[in-house]
Amino acid sequence: MKKQFALLSLGLALLHPAFATDADQSHDYPTAERVQFVEACMNDYPDKGRFEMINKCSCLVDNLAKKYTYEQFVDMTTASKASTIAGERGNVVRDSALGKSLNAEYKKATASAKEACFLQ
Repeated sequence: MKKQFALLSLGLALLHPAFATDADQSHDYPTAERVQFVEACMNDYPDKGRFEMINKCSCLVDNLAKKYTYEQFVDMTTASKASTIAGERGNVVRDSALGKSLNAEYKKATASAKEACFLQ
């Protein structure tokens, strides 16, 4: 009986937040945002298998969520998308120091995450 209690105590201790996995330490991104990110990622790789890309693209957004708050993610993705707008509207982001910095950080972060998720 003591042995069973000891095993139960050990099992409960492992469920304690101090033993949380890296995935549990991720920032909370809205589900809809994660879904849109994964769908856009999958569209970037149309020749790959759907199952493979769901997993790799989900890995990608999970990897970003470990490193950046949702607000940081929104700022970086907004700067990245806005920098592709043609003309003067895009110049506002492309020419600003903050826009350049956010876009560069996003490119660096996604490149690192893609490598970690075997997405090349």
